[in-house]
Amino acid sequence: MHGRQDDRSVTVIAVVVLLLTSYAPLVIGAADTGTRSTTVWSGTVVLQDGYTVESGEILVVQSGTTIQLGDDERIIVAGRLTVQGTSTAPVLLESIFGDHHGIVFNSSSAGLGSKIENLTITDAEWGLTIYDSDPTLNDLTVVNADRVAVDLFDGASPRINNLVIDGGGQDLHGVSTSWRYGIGLSVGAHSAPIVDGVTANGLITRGVNYWGNSGGLVSNLQISNISGATLAIAAGIWVEDSIPLISDSTVTRCDHGIYVRHITTGWTTRPNFADLTVEHSQYRGVMVEQYNHSQFSNVPYNAIFTELEVRGTGGPGAKTPGLAYAAFEVNTSGVRVTDALIEDNSAVGFKAYMIGPSTILNDIELHRNGANSPTAPINDRAGLFMRSANWAPTINDLVVSNSTGPGVLLWKGGAQGADWMVADNGATGVDLREFHPEVSGILSLRNAGHGVSVRDSSNVELSYVSTYQNGLGASSPENGAGIYFEESNDVMSGGKNVSCFDCTSIQDQHGIVVRDSIDLQLRATEIRDPVSGPALDIDNSGMSHHGTIIIDDLRIVANSSGHAIEFDEVDGFVRGLDMSGDNGGLLWDASGQTASSLENSIITGNSASCLNLVDHIELLSDNVVLDCESSAPATMSSSFANFTNSWFVIGSSERFDMLGNSHLRWISSSDIGTPTFTGSDNIVDVMWMIEVHAVNQHLLHIPHAEVNMTFDLYESEQTATLPYSGIETYGPFVGERWTPMQGWSDTNVVYTGCDYDGVHNDSNSFDLNSDLSIYCRLELQNQPPFIIWDSPSNEEVFASGSAVSFDASRSWDLDFDALTYTWTSSIDGDIASACGPLTGNGSAFEANSGTSTCLADGTHQITLEVCDPIYCVQETREVELVNLPPVLTVGTTPGISAWGTLYLGITANVSIHLGSTYDPEGDEMSCWVETSYGEGSGQPPTGAPECPETIITSFPGAPNQFSVTVYASDGVNTPVSWTFNVELFNEIPEARMQIIRTGPMSSDIVRLDGTQTFDPEGDAVKFEFWSDRDGLLASGVTPDSELVWEGTLSKGNHEITMHASDDLANHAGMWTTASEELTVTNSPPVAIIASPSDGILTDSGELLVFDATGSGDWDVACTDLPDNGSGLVCNPFTEQSTDLVSVLWESDKLSEPMGSGWHLETRLPEGVHQVTLTVEDGSGASDSYQIMVRVDEAAPVLILDSPIPDIEVYSNLPVLFDFRRSFDPDGDDFTVSVFSDLMLEPILEDKSTEYWYNDYLPAGEHTLRFELTDSTGLQRIHSQSLTVLETGPVAAIAGLSEGQYIPPGEPVLLDASASYDYDEDIILYQWSLSDGTLLSDKEAYSVTFPPGPVRVDLLVKDSRGATSSTSINLTIGSSSPQLYELEVNPLVFETDDPTPVLITVRLVDPDRTTNSVRGELRSAGVSQALEFRDDGAEGDQFANDGIWTYLSIWTLSGSNARVEVWALDGDAVSPGLVEIVQIETPEDTSMLDWLIGNGLPFLIVALTLAIMAGIAYVGTRRRQIAKDIDMIESWSGFDPRELDEEFDDPNPP
Repeated sequence: MHGRQDDRSVTVIAVVVLLLTSYAPLVIGAADTGTRSTTVWSGTVVLQDGYTVESGEILVVQSGTTIQLGDDERIIVAGRLTVQGTSTAPVLLESIFGDHHGIVFNSSSAGLGSKIENLTITDAEWGLTIYDSDPTLNDLTVVNADRVAVDLFDGASPRINNLVIDGGGQDLHGVSTSWRYGIGLSVGAHSAPIVDGVTANGLITRGVNYWGNSGGLVSNLQISNISGATLAIAAGIWVEDSIPLISDSTVTRCDHGIYVRHITTGWTTRPNFADLTVEHSQYRGVMVEQYNHSQFSNVPYNAIFTELEVRGTGGPGAKTPGLAYAAFEVNTSGVRVTDALIEDNSAVGFKAYMIGPSTILNDIELHRNGANSPTAPINDRAGLFMRSANWAPTINDLVVSNSTGPGVLLWKGGAQGADWMVADNGATGVDLREFHPEVSGILSLRNAGHGVSVRDSSNVELSYVSTYQNGLGASSPENGAGIYFEESNDVMSGGKNVSCFDCTSIQDQHGIVVRDSIDLQLRATEIRDPVSGPALDIDNSGMSHHGTIIIDDLRIVANSSGHAIEFDEVDGFVRGLDMSGDNGGLLWDASGQTASSLENSIITGNSASCLNLVDHIELLSDNVVLDCESSAPATMSSSFANFTNSWFVIGSSERFDMLGNSHLRWISSSDIGTPTFTGSDNIVDVMWMIEVHAVNQHLLHIPHAEVNMTFDLYESEQTATLPYSGIETYGPFVGERWTPMQGWSDTNVVYTGCDYDGVHNDSNSFDLNSDLSIYCRLELQNQPPFIIWDSPSNEEVFASGSAVSFDASRSWDLDFDALTYTWTSSIDGDIASACGPLTGNGSAFEANSGTSTCLADGTHQITLEVCDPIYCVQETREVELVNLPPVLTVGTTPGISAWGTLYLGITANVSIHLGSTYDPEGDEMSCWVETSYGEGSGQPPTGAPECPETIITSFPGAPNQFSVTVYASDGVNTPVSWTFNVELFNEIPEARMQIIRTGPMSSDIVRLDGTQTFDPEGDAVKFEFWSDRDGLLASGVTPDSELVWEGTLSKGNHEITMHASDDLANHAGMWTTASEELTVTNSPPVAIIASPSDGILTDSGELLVFDATGSGDWDVACTDLPDNGSGLVCNPFTEQSTDLVSVLWESDKLSEPMGSGWHLETRLPEGVHQVTLTVEDGSGASDSYQIMVRVDEAAPVLILDSPIPDIEVYSNLPVLFDFRRSFDPDGDDFTVSVFSDLMLEPILEDKSTEYWYNDYLPAGEHTLRFELTDSTGLQRIHSQSLTVLETGPVAAIAGLSEGQYIPPGEPVLLDASASYDYDEDIILYQWSLSDGTLLSDKEAYSVTFPPGPVRVDLLVKDSRGATSSTSINLTIGSSSPQLYELEVNPLVFETDDPTPVLITVRLVDPDRTTNSVRGELRSAGVSQALEFRDDGAEGDQFANDGIWTYLSIWTLSGSNARVEVWALDGDAVSPGLVEIVQIETPEDTSMLDWLIGNGLPFLIVALTLAIMAGIAYVGTRRRQIAKDIDMIESWSGFDPRELDEEFDDPNPP
């Protein structure tokens, strides 16, 4: 039977194989057998209704398998799924029709090791969905998933490697009402995958979609062409409320490359991107935003980028060029970007709105960015643009070049940073507007506008700024300067300076230009070689209020015909100006509202100008060097200027050009030439300083002498009192004055006089032509001494009996007289005699320094008298010596808070430290403590005085709040005190822990004993034992839990900490701790072979079970082992293994290991084997165990994948025999034969294992016997049961196709031979029409149908009464009738002679629907209708033969008659046939003549018609009888035809 291959088996064999596989999962061998059911799929698997891998089940899909899912169906994985596709034979998941829902992993599959290799999913709405599970996905390809290719929910944590997503969402685009379609990898709801390699192309909405507080590690993304979404933002990578790490990735040609959005309060949005490239985006390369843009006051950083590249945004490579907003945009959010390259974008390179200090940019390069249209807004053409930046984002190491507009545009807000380089930009390099930056290190080169521009800004701090060749070709200073300030700090003056420190402009079109700016500070500034205009150009003519400019350390190197510096309406302070080069010097047109200054400066000029001062209300100049050419001296116009310590360079012009309303004061400076002038209101004063000394005849300076100075010219008399030093400088005073009217005046003369003690003297007069030092000498009589009394100070207080230092040793005398000193106390009198002899002149000594006390307590009026031989002078001071109270210094342990409260445990002690308390007189002290709730008196306790360094006390029975006063008393003064507040609190217990170990290894028991811990108030003790390595070990609350933990610790170094507290609610989170460090060493592994037994004898075909029960390693968690480590050595108290244990089985007869695992099922070849089990823990320790196994040769081994034992199948399906995995353990050739006890012939005979086989088996309970015989004659026999169930018949119609067209009139063969029954017991075939009309009960029946549609039904029935039916629809064609061969007999009639007429005509109508043939006879104007018939009666010979007959007797007159015949088919009329008959005048004839002539044919025709009618009647009757007999026979249960066939069989059984 196995050789039979009829048509039915050929058509259904593939479906049968799949159905058998689905119906009967294959059980495969496994190293660890258990209760799990394993199903293996291969070939093509059809899942019309989906499939579920139940919890505890395993589904294995072999390489090359094709899985077909029904519409909207899915494969649900609650157990383990293993897909074993390969690169050359991947597994395909496709749809039968419609779109399936892919594979769904639910939470119960977590941790079961599901793994997918080389799977391709097509025709899916959702490709692969994971809920809280962790499968491994390798080389997964999803093609055109409508919704989501890979969708992660509920904490899913898969590992994904080499994911390919090709297209998606196009079929729903424009149709879906939900935005969630066309998404590649979606990670949401706390999921955290590990992804390495994703290629996503051609999606509508997202390549990678992160949401819902998710994370994970994602690397090697290649995302492209994510574009077109209208219900959501299309992005290559979307991150919302999540914290993934995404690295080594590329995003190309997407609407948005990266889009990060923070939405949900309480969740964190902070993706970390590393080594990311974004290219050719349509709208934005990178976007980071907070969805609620009103939250601008709180902008945490929401993204981190490291090694980022963004290029081509909105450019020709984008899907639609010219639509870009920004290459990188931040809105109401913050970012940290390190090492980024943003280049070649047709939009602003980096744009930020509403940002703050959370934004940090380091090592950013922006090249060739900005909108290309010159009419685009300036911010769209910038390299970097920030607006509304709260203080202060950080920007370091920034490079911006070749932007179409400004390099850096910062508008409204603030920023800080360092090391910026901007070059070759289409507008200003760094453009600051209403901005407050703090930037150090800016290099601005070759920009079309300014190098650096500061507009409408205050609080600007720039330092180390260098500009080079900026604004070249600019028509005005306002369009192209090195550094440009406009309206900077112009709103208010003071407190918000704009400063530039160490700023340099080199070869810019204009150097530094300032417009309408005040409180501007330029410090350490250099301007070199501007192309045009002043090097420094400041114009404040548009200012509406006053302010100043500060310039400190300015160097100008300029060569131009105009001024190097121009100030217009500027008041300021210039210091350290150094000018060089061929230029027009300094033009300073002051605002004239406050004084300005010019110090330590060198002014140079050319033949046109040098120093031009205009409108100075006062200019204070000091140490100014003028190097002006003679043709262009310094000029003054409407100015008042002081030049002090200044001079003209030798060889330069030594004059000023006074241009009207000006006054120059040339003070203590070099010679000055005669001014040139315009107008008469000019004055030049040469002025000098006078230093006056008043000395006596001993040349000692006289304190407080009176001096007076008078002058010949200009100056009024000067009177003053010299200071104690006797020296003072006065001036300046006019030495010479120049006016246009008088020229130079005479040199002024000064007369100096001095007075002291009634003595007056005048010094010589001096010409005031230089600074003077004048000594005025007074011959004085002997003068009293001058007292200089250094100590003690007036009203100084000393402790009783303490030492007092008296010092007046710096007193002196103008006459060099010897001085004597007398010290007198109002209490003790002469101190010198009371305190003993004094050394020296008694100007300094110390009282009370010895053993005796010479200054008594009390308030002393101390009088010092100092005398020379003539005069005495006195000075009195008050000094008090008094018994002072003790000095109380208090400290406490625990300490007192800053607000003066000591917080103390209810039972705790406080230590009050008094070690620094002392009595100034050294009196014995009493120190004590009183409380506010006690009965203290504030007086010392009785008994001997005592003041210990520390008082330790507690406060039993005290209220929760009270005060404590600490007293100190010396028994003389009122006790001194200091009071602090105390608040008592319930104390937590002090943790105390003891560690006891049975050994150092991880398997040894450790006991943590905290029983010595107690609570001071007796509260229950709450405790926790922690290991910094193993986590929480134990916790509890006494008395329910014992303060002890026993267990084992993982190997390694541990810090064991006991935390102790009590169970009071207000102590939640408050702990005391005790810690101890210990080291736990590795526990060695153990190897034991539990089975087979040593020396066992077996054969090579026996599947040996090698069992390592009793083996293991304590450093392995039992949860990581099969069956939770049952029977193995492992640690049941941990869920984390600290050893990665290797288990290896080896034989000395095999070159390769036998295998690994704690349980191994394998066969061994013939021989004596020394089997070794080796367990190694990865920490250097190992153990081994050996047994001997003797193996003989064996018969072949049967591995039967199909059929499985005791399976039930149906007879209408072939049985699959699959023993391809059978083998001969000795390598011998062998064959397989299969027999059934119900069949005489073998099912299979001597077959090889190269193929699988299938055959139909008859119904019944089969005992199958499998015989495997090898070339040596060894044989293995296996038997198993298989039940074949009877099946019903299958109706089928042969030879006809559904809807087939049948030509009109053609008979139809109804053939049921295609029907079959695998039990071969069909007993009835029944044909009928759709209206129930029975046609036949034959297997084959021919019938002709009228035109039109017709449905034929076939019913078949088997001997058990099972039926099957089928139908077929046919279309029967229709035709039009045609008439041929019209014959009229006779053709000649005699006038008025009744003549029999026989007319025949042949009708051709294939569909046989013509029901009438008619005619017309016209003779002598008379018409007669003719009716033809084809029913075999009244002259018609044969019924239904197509010959229609008309038989009648005509009596005609006239010369001829016309006969026309036509056929009617419904409304259709055939073409007519016409015959003309002749009518002749008759001659007299007899009956005989009539018969001989026309009568005989008529008679013959009449007889013929009668005979035919009789024959027809007899045939009809016989057919009716036959039908009745067939109906009677159908009532029985057998077919008499079978008996006929049996009798006809020449070889009966």
